[in-house]
Order: sequence, then structure tokens, then C-alpha cells
Amino acid sequence: MHVKTIRTIACLGTGTMGHGVAFLAAKAGNHVRMFGRSGQSIKRGMDSIDRAIKLYEDNALMPRGSGAEIKAHITGFTGIAEAVAGVDMVMESVSEDMRIKHEVYKEAEKHCPAEAILATDTSSLTLSAIAAVLKKPERFCAVHFFTPPYLMPTVEVCPCPDTLPAVIATAAAWVEDIGNVPIVMNKEVPGFLINRIQSACVREALYIVEQGWASPETVDKAISYCLGRRYSATGPVESADMGGLDIFDAILDELGDKLYAGKSLKLLKDAVKRGELGLKSGKGIYDWPPERVQERRSRREQALIEFIRRDQAERTTAKGKKS
Repeated sequence: MHVKTIRTIACLGTGTMGHGVAFLAAKAGNHVRMFGRSGQSIKRGMDSIDRAIKLYEDNALMPRGSGAEIKAHITGFTGIAEAVAGVDMVMESVSEDMRIKHEVYKEAEKHCPAEAILATDTSSLTLSAIAAVLKKPERFCAVHFFTPPYLMPTVEVCPCPDTLPAVIATAAAWVEDIGNVPIVMNKEVPGFLINRIQSACVREALYIVEQGWASPETVDKAISYCLGRRYSATGPVESADMGGLDIFDAILDELGDKLYAGKSLKLLKDAVKRGELGLKSGKGIYDWPPERVQERRSRREQALIEFIRRDQAERTTAKGKKS
């Protein structure tokens, strides 16, 4: 693996994800070679990039007039061989169809530089299965954006069993370079990280509605005003540590198989048995030295205060409209 810095990328696909990745890469100064099956698909992709540019400019996320320079970094191609010539990374965002992906990767690998990274934006297909057609699977990984890529900062970077560590390190560095946040996984698993957690939440939420315990609106309101706010500052694992692992263990024991999404885990029970209860004992899943306690409490408080300020501003605006 020789590529240390990614400067030129091929974006294969002009749809929801493809155009968004092309926009972010071009905005960061990368040279983008955008592949679409036809001139019409290239135009659709560029029109979508225009909308992303306008959204950024209208919301002061970048100076007005920046669009021309961004688009100057993007060149459209209707042939894969031409699109991948001389690139540092091939970023694939075509249909979630294994047959199509295999066709695309066989063609891309044949014509791209030997050291180029091959990255997929798949959200559901198994990496090992995609990589099965590659001659050099060690250059392959997932670089999984979320919709829309230019408004959702997280990007999952995930290896398959053959992926070289240098490929993951370089891909993660590129994600940071374009202004996003890499979520680097240790190994592949169906659904990666975020979709697995999200799916567990959606399953339980729909089960609650199905049982008639609460309306869809009530469930969404509960998440938006509680867990959504808390998790914006401290994720589920850290929040459990801060609340007390013994408390979460007791809750999960009480609910048991009543939870559609599953039961408590060995990781949790073993920590409680050792007396590692989280923040209050100085150790849980995380270590909690005094400086961490102070920093994380302050961060969560400030995040929650910002939500309260927003609520107050919205209530004031609503009262003004009524009067």
C-alpha cells in the first residue's frame, strides 16, 4: 500500500450518495471524476450538486460564489475505465445489487492504479462478498456515508478480513480531510455499527406502537426530547456508565424477554460483578478519572442547555405568532 494522501477520487454513481460524496470531496479540493451511465445521469448528479451548493450558501456554511470553484474540480465520465484512470481512491456508490457491484469492481480494478484504494458505500451488503471478485481485496474497505452526506458528518470506515491496516488509516484520514468524522471499525459485521443500533431502536419503537402502548407521535417525541438529546453529547455506552451500570443491569433484568430488541449482555453483567459500576465507582466500560468526570458532565450539561435555549426560542416565536 503506497497511497498516503488521497487527492484524486473516482465517484462511481451520481445518485443520492454519489453526488453528495462528490460535492464534499470537491469542496475539500479533491479532483473528482464522477461516473454515470449516461450524460443524463451526469447532469442529474451535477444538478444535485448545485442544490447542495445552494443549501450551503443559503445557510452560511460556505461563502456565496464558491460553487464555480467546487464544480471546476468535478469531471463527468460515462465510462468506468476513464473515470478511474490515475485516481488515488475509487468511491463506489452504485445500486445495492451484488451483481452490479461485482461488474463495477471488476472493471474498476482492471483500469485503476495498482495502489488505489477501492471503497464501497454499501449499507447492507457484506464486504467479504463484494470483495470476492477482487484480485487484491487487501485494498478494499467500506467508506459508508449517511444521507445526506453533506449534512451527516459520520462515515463508517470498515475493513474486510483481507484489508491492510494502511488502507483503513488512509481512508479514515481522507474522511477527516473532507470535513467528516470517521467511525473506524475493527472488523466487518452485517449492518456495520450505526444501522445495527438504529435497527434495534426502530424494532423496539415499532413494537411499542404495535402493542398499543403509545402512538407513533408519542414514541418519536420521547426519543427527540430525551434520548436524542442525551446521546448527542454522550452515546449509549457512556450514558450507561454515567447513569450506573448496576441500574441499567437491574432495568434489563426486570424487562428481560419483554424487550423485543433483546436481553442484557455479558459485558454489562461481568462489569457489575466486578463492582465496576461506571462513573460513580471510577470505572465501568470506560475509566473515569476525575478530569474525565468533570469534562463529560460539563459537555453534556452544555449540550442539554443549548436544547433548552432552542425550546425557549421556539415557544417565544410561537406565542408571538398567536398574539
